[in-house]
Amino acid sequence: MTKALVTGATRTPGRVIATMLAKEGWEVHALGRDRVALEELRGDHGIVPMAMDLTDRDYVRSVAEGMEPEIVVHAALRWPAETQFLQLTEADIDMALEVNLSATLHVTRAVLPSMIARGRGALVMVSPDFDHAASAVEKTAAAAIDGLVRSLSDELAGTGVSVRRLSLGKPPFDKLGIEALSLLTASGLQSKTLPFSSEPNERQG
Repeated sequence: MTKALVTGATRTPGRVIATMLAKEGWEVHALGRDRVALEELRGDHGIVPMAMDLTDRDYVRSVAEGMEPEIVVHAALRWPAETQFLQLTEADIDMALEVNLSATLHVTRAVLPSMIARGRGALVMVSPDFDHAASAVEKTAAAAIDGLVRSLSDELAGTGVSVRRLSLGKPPFDKLGIEALSLLTASGLQSKTLPFSSEPNERQG
């Protein structure tokens, strides 16, 4: 069964991608902090909820390694409300880099060995465009993600694992979900399962 792991699935960008993947028949594992939103994803779309904080590195890494997903979408985006660099606290900076950069690196490192062993997989990283990022810390993370995608694409050439960056864009983010599906199709990855339906199956007489 084809598995997809989506981080940041309780916020709009990740939620849109998670639900679109589920509708296409993927077994979606949604990682986020909002338990209520996760339960809604399970009830409405058959998505497997995973309530956890991305800053808990050891736990997140162990879960990712044990799951062995075929695709991973990094859509966890948390930024300080303050956009002026000199007004940021140390905690603001640490949180932004931990969630938007460090967690992406650690989850990617955890899932890559199984993808390479299968000769099949995809990593999709959502980030704001550098020119449209609202603050210095957002621009820093965006540039780092872009560099990560470029370097991993070169390093993983010939392994069957693709690495792509998706521009965050603007709400309502429907385009983001469509682009994610297009990237997976272009990479030769499609679900092998039937789409989830919340409606009861009718008996065939």
